[in-house]
Amino acid sequence: MEPVIRVEGVAKRYSRKAQSHRGYGFTDLLREVFARPEVKELRKDEFWALEDTSFSMLPGESLALIGRNGAGKSTLLKMMNGLIKPDRGRIEMRGRVQALINLGTGFNMALTGMENIYNAASLSGLQGREIRGIVDAVVDFAELEEAIESPVETYSSGMKARLGFAIAVHLKPDILLIDEVLAVGDFAFQNKCFLRMEQLKKDGVTIVFVSHSHNMAIKLCERAIWIHRGKVMAEGDSTPTVQKYLDFLEKSQGAKFLASTPDAPPSPPPRKEPTVAVPPTPPKQEQLYGPVVSELTHVDSIICRLYVDSAEIDILPVHSTLEIAFEFTLRRRVEGLSTTLNFFRDDGLLVGIVTTLYEEKIAHIHEGRVRCRIHIPSLDFAPGNYVIMAPISEGQGYLWRDIVKRFCVTSGGKVAAGVVYMTHEFDVLE
Repeated sequence: MEPVIRVEGVAKRYSRKAQSHRGYGFTDLLREVFARPEVKELRKDEFWALEDTSFSMLPGESLALIGRNGAGKSTLLKMMNGLIKPDRGRIEMRGRVQALINLGTGFNMALTGMENIYNAASLSGLQGREIRGIVDAVVDFAELEEAIESPVETYSSGMKARLGFAIAVHLKPDILLIDEVLAVGDFAFQNKCFLRMEQLKKDGVTIVFVSHSHNMAIKLCERAIWIHRGKVMAEGDSTPTVQKYLDFLEKSQGAKFLASTPDAPPSPPPRKEPTVAVPPTPPKQEQLYGPVVSELTHVDSIICRLYVDSAEIDILPVHSTLEIAFEFTLRRRVEGLSTTLNFFRDDGLLVGIVTTLYEEKIAHIHEGRVRCRIHIPSLDFAPGNYVIMAPISEGQGYLWRDIVKRFCVTSGGKVAAGVVYMTHEFDVLE
């Protein structure tokens, strides 16, 4: 069986400065017109957006392109779609190619959604009866019945994504190129899109999929290519390739994340304790982790440390047995003392809490140093970066509330998705 996609030694370079980029582009065009030798070395301000990339795909295969933003994934996809020309190498695409790369690409914003469906179908070679045969299916899939006669310029980004994807998958493509554009859709529509792509695979459509959703890359694609700074770092079956990429992220981002913010604010110089109660300072609003009360008027010397096997750590494998030491000093006498450790994923998702609020474990402490130890037999957080936000409260009011710790959970060589990596036993009954 002949490949429908051949990418051989493809490379693309850009200049970091717009003026230089335009100048070099004009010079390269003249060289091509007059059959002059190409410039092989990088010129001033230039860099390789993609280097020496090669692969091929058979009908019905699916390939995920993974890597950080700016790695070169979208550049490769645009070259495969013919939007930009490679500086080196060659790309061969056999069959009808449909692409969804940038929101609004190919749309005439002044025309209605319906008119854009007809335009796209005509440009793809479909004719009257064929076009009419897919219109209702496109509108129904995009869920735009009420807006289809409105100008596309009035659509939200999600509506444009739904219309673009619906058009692309109903134009009978042989090759489908999909960028991360689907991330703007709602969760239900994303599931609908992936189910549709699974059906296209069964129908023999070749799919190239750029995604930051590692779970979806594994679920949809048999193969994956990890690109980093324009270079192919790994290629092969999707699961081990994704795992190599995740291992790289854990090593390169963990230390940087942990060093980004100090664990706790510095304590002020000792001072005489106030003789009367001072009401807590009104909290500032923090976007991700809730209100912050960071003034050290009522508590100080706040410490939070994590231990695994008696060793203090900031990076720990999933399912580690974790010991947390949390300490602080009361600067005045309090009544009804409580504290909570709120575990947030770094994107603001609350994963879990440990609190004394309902058990009154420290309510009897009124002054002095407070020392707490928390034992977690198996931390089942999925791999990622986390923060501990710790309110210290008197009754219903905050004495202090801020981040006390940042830490990373690593995969331990396992691919995990979701919020937690659940401890489980899986038996097959015969």
